[in-house]
Amino acid sequence: MLIGLLSDAHGNPLGLRRALAALEAAGTTRNYFLGDAVGYLPGAGDVIQVLAETGTICQRGNHEAMLLGDLDLDPQRDAAYQLGLTRKRLTSDALALLESWPGFREIDVDRKRILMVHGSPRDRLQGYIYPDSDLDWMAELGYDAIFMGNTHRPFVAHRGDLLIVNVGSCGLPRDQGDLAACAVYDSVAHHCEILRVRVPAESVLDQFDDAIHPVVSECLRRTTEAPIGTLVPQREP
Repeated sequence: MLIGLLSDAHGNPLGLRRALAALEAAGTTRNYFLGDAVGYLPGAGDVIQVLAETGTICQRGNHEAMLLGDLDLDPQRDAAYQLGLTRKRLTSDALALLESWPGFREIDVDRKRILMVHGSPRDRLQGYIYPDSDLDWMAELGYDAIFMGNTHRPFVAHRGDLLIVNVGSCGLPRDQGDLAACAVYDSVAHHCEILRVRVPAESVLDQFDDAIHPVVSECLRRTTEAPIGTLVPQREP
């Protein structure tokens, strides 16, 4: 089975749609979203609607938990997060949908035991696992594959037969801001590929005018010499 994985849309419906289009072109059978539909950018309502309309299987991230009051929200950080404002804008149906999302997911596919978390196996909502993090301890957890988000920095690693993947961010990448990230996992071959699709920063910035914090604008304009993943053609959703 080909499984699509996305995370961290953060109120950017354009990035989400293009990542979903890339997964459709790759032939995924089902798609999973690992949390943080909300926060940073003002399009959370559209993001939630797209996820629902496309049948994407969703779970919470730390930003949903902060918006819903399950985690503390620092007022100073909320100047960039905009979660207080987002909560006021979302419909009761959208909030109820976020409430229904679980905090993690375990599935079995093709004799593979898979864990999906927003953060890390030790801290499912708020953990951060980077490419240079210690990964050895995960081999003792009994999974065949572990998929994560939260850092907005994708990578694929192996520890023995264990596949460890951060799927990156489809809405606010922190390596190359104009390259939405997603991942395709082949459960039979036990192989995962990071895909990147271009989402011009100015297209996002123009959509939201001055409603974005300068820190977020800087992130969208960020570049790197060697972004992780395979660049795929842009497909309109």
